[in-house]
Amino acid sequence: MFIPWFRAEAWNIPLPVDLPLIGDTIPIQPFGVLVATGVLTAARVAEWFARKRGFEPAVAADLVTHIVVVSFICAYVLNGIFYHPDTLSEILASPRLFFSRWLGLSSYGGFVGTILGIYIWKVRRKLPVMPIADAAAFCFPFGWFFGRMGCFVVHDHPGRETDFFLAVADYQVGSPPWVPRHDLGLYEVFWSAAVVALFLVLFRKKRKAGVYVALLPLLYAPIRFFLDYLRADPSEGGDLRYGNLTPGQYASIGFTLLSLALLRYVLTKEDMPLPKEIRI
Repeated sequence: MFIPWFRAEAWNIPLPVDLPLIGDTIPIQPFGVLVATGVLTAARVAEWFARKRGFEPAVAADLVTHIVVVSFICAYVLNGIFYHPDTLSEILASPRLFFSRWLGLSSYGGFVGTILGIYIWKVRRKLPVMPIADAAAFCFPFGWFFGRMGCFVVHDHPGRETDFFLAVADYQVGSPPWVPRHDLGLYEVFWSAAVVALFLVLFRKKRKAGVYVALLPLLYAPIRFFLDYLRADPSEGGDLRYGNLTPGQYASIGFTLLSLALLRYVLTKEDMPLPKEIRI
């Protein structure tokens, strides 16, 4: 009754010449393809949100671009700091390893990068943040669905051994014999689909500016906190623990408190209108 084990392998595209640091093939990773699909989908949804709410789609796309660039950098660096410090130290000691070592992406590192990206955008564009940031928050679960699907097809978030019916059978982590395990990437695919449905229902009525910005981490952080209890131990390929909690659980506590404060602020403050003409 479990989900059969599989892993989507890279497609190796041959090159006409052997390039330094790359070789004679370019591996196309299914994870990367799905993440790129998520980014493009989220961008289109953000533009659709902008049109429906009466401002230029290019403005939403501009903000999303800032967020994507900064969040990917932060997600990569912070994942190395908190989950793979030894590998990060090797890369810093020998930068050539940057092309052959992969540090992974931290979801909360991406959240931190999102905040930083919004701040940079506000400083550069000098526009009200909340009405436009809502477009980015609204589109997030649409993109996250594909991103976490990428995590699932390569099974890079192994969970504990279980007999739950959605477990992946013969989960190939650690040493044989392999057993059924939770797959945390799959569970966040389900979370994304549920939040997409909720946001589409909420979108039927106009909400106060910033509601989606506040709701998104409030919907994610508590779920992520409890999901991390299902993660495999570090000895089995799971995340590192600091005081029996993962970095994601500490971040979940912080983002829950932050989102509650932000939601209170949004609901008690008057909306700041957008200028009639927006230039970017």
